[in-house]
Amino acid sequence: MSYRVELHPAALEQMKGLPSQAFDALLSRTADLLEEPWDARYLYPGETEYRQTTFGGAGIMYFKVDETQKLITIFNVTWAG
Repeated sequence: MSYRVELHPAALEQMKGLPSQAFDALLSRTADLLEEPWDARYLYPGETEYRQTTFGGAGIMYFKVDETQKLITIFNVTWAG
């Protein structure tokens, strides 16, 4: 069973103005995470539900995985490109 994604309002605000290439890369990486949310690095030691991953060569997103609800909440998106 795949997960569903929820965007925190802060992440939505940060996504405004992303170049189309960055937005496409973010969507692609998010789609990958729907099937394998654990395919990302820990954000905090000992708190495995908080993760971080890169996208598009110059972006990073931070998210929380709720295994019980099969929910990925993206709470921060940064693009340095």
